[in-house]
Amino acid sequence: MNSKMFAKRSICPKFRPDVAIRFAKKESLLGFGPIALLLIFPGLWLAACLAPPPPGPTVTHVVLMWLKHPHRAGDRAQLVRAAQSLRMIPGVLRVETGRTISPLGPEVRRDFDLGVVITFRDRAALQRYQRDPGHLEAMRRYLDPLVRHYEVYNLNGR
Repeated sequence: MNSKMFAKRSICPKFRPDVAIRFAKKESLLGFGPIALLLIFPGLWLAACLAPPPPGPTVTHVVLMWLKHPHRAGDRAQLVRAAQSLRMIPGVLRVETGRTISPLGPEVRRDFDLGVVITFRDRAALQRYQRDPGHLEAMRRYLDPLVRHYEVYNLNGR
């Protein structure tokens, strides 16, 4: 039987019969005969279809900072390290930091000194992050003493 033909008619879109057949061949399960396949494939199908749904859309948290002393490389380095430490907070998928680049046109604002972009698993993770002791400590220890002004933007991932 052609596995691609079978894959097009699958009831559950998460179950990939072509992958299951390759697995069965690789593990020599086909040597057990059709009865083994009848027992294995329904189990794989149920496992794929009953898996929990993927999490909600990601949330991107953008923080633009204007430093009190923008020419102090040490201040900027401290803020970058503090931002990277936030990766340890549950629900944080990625943390990126960067400086502004030359403007692409006269209407593009580029007067901030440092940007931090944090991607969260979902909106609930962002809400937990707001109350997380590690986040609050980083704000108290680094943001308040080193940053003159900051702006925060939250973007929905879908």
